[in-house]
Amino acid sequence: TRENLMQGATQIKLMAGGGVTSAYDPIHTIQFTDDEFKAAVEATEAWGTYVTTHAINNEAVVHSIENGAKSVEHAHMSTRETLQLFKDKDVWLSMQPFLDDEDAPALNEFQKAKYKFVTDGTDFVYRTAKELGLKIAFGTDTLFSADLAKRQGAVLAKMQRWFTPYETLKMATCDNAELLKMSGPLTPYPLGPLGVIEEGAYADMILVNGNPLENLDLISDAKANFGMIMKDGVIYKYDME
Repeated sequence: TRENLMQGATQIKLMAGGGVTSAYDPIHTIQFTDDEFKAAVEATEAWGTYVTTHAINNEAVVHSIENGAKSVEHAHMSTRETLQLFKDKDVWLSMQPFLDDEDAPALNEFQKAKYKFVTDGTDFVYRTAKELGLKIAFGTDTLFSADLAKRQGAVLAKMQRWFTPYETLKMATCDNAELLKMSGPLTPYPLGPLGVIEEGAYADMILVNGNPLENLDLISDAKANFGMIMKDGVIYKYDME
């Protein structure tokens, strides 16, 4: 943990449980002892930032929260009791709308069996997390696939199964920024506010041909529907009449 912080990490992510795409990594596992986990949290908090974890199975999620993680990524197998623990401990849920659909990754049979645990839990976790009022971040977990990276807008649009367009867009912008700002003095955004549109703030801006607050599907096709794209004050696309 200290070595990674000295290499420039702004947060520390621990692989607290098993994964899907990993070849020799059963999904049910817990992969740190309590003492190991707490040592990582202690070292990270001494630098003024926080620990987040990869945890899919319920036991790994609980282990993460009880040992000091401030955010848990995935958590698709969480029970209602565990989601209440998120609320009680003020821990962020950073989840992804993984479904058995056209965006499912290409997997072997071993991986497919693990992925089913994920997709079976997606609907329940989102519905219950919203009901309980958890702090929810939007994550993509888009790895190894340039094609899937191009579909990030379409993946975000899937969130309307559980959230309003406003809630979805807020989650992916200012809510995510609130989580990132927990890196405190190690923030990679030290020169202005993050997650707001105001003078001097960090902001990438998009002008949409239509109202995504009424039709979130507009964000699924950036080429057709994004008239202007500005990143870090530089206009990369301008196709407006």
